[in-house]
Amino acid sequence: MVKDFQNQDTPSNFEGERRLINYNRIWYRIVRYWYFIAASLLIGYIFAFVYNRYTPKIYPIAASIIIKESQEAGQTAELLYNNPLVNAYRNFYNEPYIIKSFPLMQNVVDSLGFTITFYGEGNIRTSEIYSVSPVKISGNKLNEKYLTGRYYFTLLNDSSFTISSINSESNGINSDKEYLGSFGKSLNIEGFNILIEPRNVDPYIGQEIILEFSDGFRLAKKYSNKIKAEWAEEGASVVNLSTSGKVPQKEIDFMEVLIEIYTEQDRNKKKEAAYNSREFIDKQLRQIADSLLIIENQLEVFKDKNIVFDINEAGKQYLEQIDDLEKAKMSYLVKESYYEYLENYLSESDRLDQIVLPSAVGIDDPVLVGLIQQMVDLQFQARTMKLDLNSENPLAVNMSQRISDLRTAVLHSVKNLRETDQIAISQLDQQITSYEIQLGQLPRVERQYVTIQRNYRLGENLYVFLTQKRSEAAISEASTVSDVITVNEPHLSGGPISPKTKLVYALAMLFGVSIPVLFFVLKEVLNTRIQSKDDIERASSIPIIGVIGHSDDKDRMVVSNKPKSSLAEAFRSLRSNLNYFIQKDKFTLMLTSSISGEGKSFSALNLANIFALSGKKTIIVGADLRKPRLYQELNLSNSIGLSNYLSGQSTEDNIIQNSGIENLLIISSGPVPPNPGELILRPEFGQLIENLKYSFDVILIDTPPVGIVADAFEIASYVDHTLYITRQNYTPIEALSNVDQQVKQGKLNNVSLVFNDVYKFGPGYGYGYGYGYGYGYGYGYSYSRKKKGAGYYED
Repeated sequence: MVKDFQNQDTPSNFEGERRLINYNRIWYRIVRYWYFIAASLLIGYIFAFVYNRYTPKIYPIAASIIIKESQEAGQTAELLYNNPLVNAYRNFYNEPYIIKSFPLMQNVVDSLGFTITFYGEGNIRTSEIYSVSPVKISGNKLNEKYLTGRYYFTLLNDSSFTISSINSESNGINSDKEYLGSFGKSLNIEGFNILIEPRNVDPYIGQEIILEFSDGFRLAKKYSNKIKAEWAEEGASVVNLSTSGKVPQKEIDFMEVLIEIYTEQDRNKKKEAAYNSREFIDKQLRQIADSLLIIENQLEVFKDKNIVFDINEAGKQYLEQIDDLEKAKMSYLVKESYYEYLENYLSESDRLDQIVLPSAVGIDDPVLVGLIQQMVDLQFQARTMKLDLNSENPLAVNMSQRISDLRTAVLHSVKNLRETDQIAISQLDQQITSYEIQLGQLPRVERQYVTIQRNYRLGENLYVFLTQKRSEAAISEASTVSDVITVNEPHLSGGPISPKTKLVYALAMLFGVSIPVLFFVLKEVLNTRIQSKDDIERASSIPIIGVIGHSDDKDRMVVSNKPKSSLAEAFRSLRSNLNYFIQKDKFTLMLTSSISGEGKSFSALNLANIFALSGKKTIIVGADLRKPRLYQELNLSNSIGLSNYLSGQSTEDNIIQNSGIENLLIISSGPVPPNPGELILRPEFGQLIENLKYSFDVILIDTPPVGIVADAFEIASYVDHTLYITRQNYTPIEALSNVDQQVKQGKLNNVSLVFNDVYKFGPGYGYGYGYGYGYGYGYGYSYSRKKKGAGYYED
């Protein structure tokens, strides 16, 4: 046997290393139990296969659009492509948000009829029927409310069908209902008169399919959250749209209709702006037309009463100067009319998105234009979010306050512009007055004619100016095109994004390996018992004197009954190793352990047997007065023993029994006393040991575990050496560490360890595969044999 020794004075390093993981032991378990990992991998693969096979696939759909910016237009194309009447108020930062707006989504959902869905039931999963739905259904929306619920839909023939609610119970009441209907006839379901028309009936006759009515509001919210609208890059006018779904064609149809409705909405918004401008100009034209009619009548009456004559050259010159000044003044009068309209509109109407734009009358003040743009954008955003600006919603309150502040700022800007315009008008009036004074020097009749003609020209010029603006608005309204252009039509942009087949297989394989490996790691980390020589060396500085293997044979007297077994050789090796610690022919040994069940009594019997076989007169003293066992192994009586001697009830000669083995005698523990600890402390025990030393070569004292009682510490002073028994996968590491501390404190002296019941071998256990003693006697007690039970040990 290989001898395991180390200096007894070597300090323990257990405190710093006892929690370290023994990776060799983990690796050994992985290799040894490879079939568990293989089974786990197979289970993971099967799970991944089933998951990939039956999980609905999610497909990505993509499209891209261009939102045109204002262009540098030529004279001819300006009205069509760069008309300020319709292009002044696009805020490009809002467009992705508008595309995802709830009203737009609800409009798309209703247009496509997505609130009605058919499903076909399979053996394992249920799939949506989309492209070839059997019928067309309408009437499931009434007064902004939707019919909801799941029903079984069965086509009886090509003209009739049944609709029945899916089995459900509420408060013990069965809510099953069945409706019989015919194509083309209204059918009342839950207060909704739905109309069902055939589409692709033949493949589904006699087949029960699921019909689901969904809430359009929730469906619109779902799509609003699902769709992504992002600018292709900073500064670009291209918006990338993307979504995903289980049915690719359904998502493509949704994207197509979304772009279509968004484009139409953009076109209608521009038309509405042009229409509002034309209405405003028409109102102004009607007023001017009435004034022109009055002036025309005045001019006609004047000509009837007076002879028509030509104005002299001076009068013509004055008249032309006044005309130029009046034309300049005319533009300010138009602006004044718009300012008055703007003030009235802001005070009377809450629909700011229908306001006539300043560009309609040629006002291009950047401050006023910017303020109105912000105000219109905010209210459009509120309408998109369906916010009640009069509610107490914090977001609505904040937005309402911002709009109110912008109203005030617009009115203040209008006031400033009016004051500026009044200064310009005053200067023009002064110049007009100076020319009128000069005209006053003309003859009375000629002067009257010039005045009437001047008023007529003023009204005519204003009428022509507004007529031109009206024409621009009318052309814009009639020829308005959307700024939205589809770049890439909605299309499938790749393979399924979910489930990720390769990733699922990879994760399954990873978990297939990780779970058993993690189990082995946790088993190692959570283990608190001695597994190997390394564990002992890390937990204690006490030297290892021998190793005893494991056997399933329940025979306790291995040495005497099977002297050529490997276990017998282990005890012989232990006897030889003791010679290095005890340099005496006669000596006393004490055997103890941490807890009960570590094989202390078994080791004492067989070690004593080895000494006896070598010719040494040996005696075993059963000092475990609390749990006597030695007499049972030798089939002896325990009626008289050590307890009787220590209590004065018997003599030394009466307690010594013959074991039936040559040179081996035994003193059993005797009847269990009520005060075992006090009996051991009596001087009679020491006197007994001293007397036995004269008669015997080897005295083995079997004591109680030191981790339970202190008897062994009292006996230690009578012995030459102490064998501390530890058992593989049984002795707690903490207990061994405590004994190490007791040795350092001097409570136990001359101590060595016996590693008992070793049945685990291989990397991490410190003894190699099939570790034995190499004597080859063929009794079949190989230590590599797997432990199946306690064997000759009793826990």
